[in-house]
Amino acid sequence: MRPDPIGVTAETLTPFAYHSLMVQSGTATLPELISDRAVAFGLAAALGMTAARVGLPAKNYRQHIGAMPWRTSVFLTDTPRLMPPVTRRLNLDAEAGLQKKTQDVAKKGNLKDFFYTQEVPPYQKFTGIILGLEGFDPFEYVGADELVIRIGLHRNGMVKLKKQKQAPPSVRLNASTAALFDQELPVDRYCLHSLQLSPFMPPSEAAGELMQWK
Repeated sequence: MRPDPIGVTAETLTPFAYHSLMVQSGTATLPELISDRAVAFGLAAALGMTAARVGLPAKNYRQHIGAMPWRTSVFLTDTPRLMPPVTRRLNLDAEAGLQKKTQDVAKKGNLKDFFYTQEVPPYQKFTGIILGLEGFDPFEYVGADELVIRIGLHRNGMVKLKKQKQAPPSVRLNASTAALFDQELPVDRYCLHSLQLSPFMPPSEAAGELMQWK
């Protein structure tokens, strides 16, 4: 029997940024959404389902997402906003022991030492669904209707997930994540290679699609 999708609101408690859009001297975040992968991995870390390690494991989204007892939609907002650009510094001369030839090119390209990011502000609300596999409910797992997860660059952002009595009337899935599990979805909007939005669909239809991501 297919589990019911869990309606969830995601409210930003602190600003967060991703390297999403190229802008002059920096990057800007896609303000109208939180990706399904950001929610999935943030939830896994919050529930203690990730291993502590010195180095990051080899990237294998199919294996890592496949090990999680849930799948999620993309989370969307109707009122996207961005904060003014913030200056960041990548300190290559004092950290990481990088060689001089690396330091010499630090002022250009991807190694630019001063750059800008634009973050999503606090108190932004997004909606989406979480589908617990085999009856798993992350909120019941912790015995609360709210969970705080970390997302964004270096996990600097904090987002409160709150369980709702009903799922939103329609949701979008990430066709790029579906492709990891050899499932094909139509693409209504191509945002990034790793973020391709399906057309809107009812939560029940989305749940049927998410069940195939195994």
